[in-house]
Amino acid sequence: MKYGIDYRILKKGATQLVDNSTMARAVDVEVDDTQFTLIPNVGDYVDMEGEHDMRNIPVHGRVKSRLFRYMMGYCYVTIVVEEDDGDWKLIGL
Repeated sequence: MKYGIDYRILKKGATQLVDNSTMARAVDVEVDDTQFTLIPNVGDYVDMEGEHDMRNIPVHGRVKSRLFRYMMGYCYVTIVVEEDDGDWKLIGL
């Protein structure tokens, strides 16, 4: 099965999600059955820098939810990362 993992950001106080992907790259990470990737769990902290070429929106916060949508041999994974005021030094950054 092929997986497409897409991160969405929920900014502090916002009700609308921000998608950091573009039409050139519909998902942030794509893997198939010959590859391996870690998918963060709800409650995990995520820190991904933005890219200068396509995705210039960094993903920085705590995983609020995950949605797995299966369609014809492909699994779309949407991960919502909520901005967090926690002390990141306590988790090793």
